[in-house]
Amino acid sequence: LHGFGYDDRIDDYKVISYVCILGELPDYGVVSLDLLEDYPLHPLWVIYSIRNNSWRKLDVDMPYSLDCFEGTQVYLDGVCHWFCEEETSAGSLVSFYLSNEVFVITPIPCYHDYLVFAERRINLVVLNEYIALISYHQDMNFHISILGEFGIEKSWTKLLIIRPLFPVERPIGVGTTGEIFYIRKDEELVWLDLSIQMIDEVGYKEKDCRIIIYKESKLPIGGISN
Repeated sequence: LHGFGYDDRIDDYKVISYVCILGELPDYGVVSLDLLEDYPLHPLWVIYSIRNNSWRKLDVDMPYSLDCFEGTQVYLDGVCHWFCEEETSAGSLVSFYLSNEVFVITPIPCYHDYLVFAERRINLVVLNEYIALISYHQDMNFHISILGEFGIEKSWTKLLIIRPLFPVERPIGVGTTGEIFYIRKDEELVWLDLSIQMIDEVGYKEKDCRIIIYKESKLPIGGISN
């Protein structure tokens, strides 16, 4: 699964997914069947429409990610975004438009002290209606950057550097008003209010948790069949 969002052009919710057919061979274990000449089963992109209750193949050749863990995918204004490992050593951002089904690749700036997203040290978030990166660096500081224009690497703008007063495990998400939530080394959930630069404890202790933004659905989905 690479994205879920709303296409306002036709008033429809859509899911975009990358499908790779796997099989099992003696002495080899699980393998991708596209590596076998006798099997014409190649990976493909598919998209699901809630309105039509159907899947169809997408005629696109865009980068995908096999590391679709929390903090690597976001949706904003009809566009699904995810990290891929191509283009630069720091990776790239893929932006897929649900309305016209085209995509744009934006390289991510590479810093010498950058810790790559494969180590879960970088989060992709929506911050005040902008696509943003929260990166955790070797100096133990958080760097927050926003993207000004898709496809332009130099349009990444670093907003600020957060210097925590205590050891931090990782950021986990952003709230509806721009507050940033992260987990301390002692598993305490804390949040930072960017508007007043205040850090406070939430009163919840858990190492594995995530932030989910809830919104009312515009379309009834209770009657959709499996």
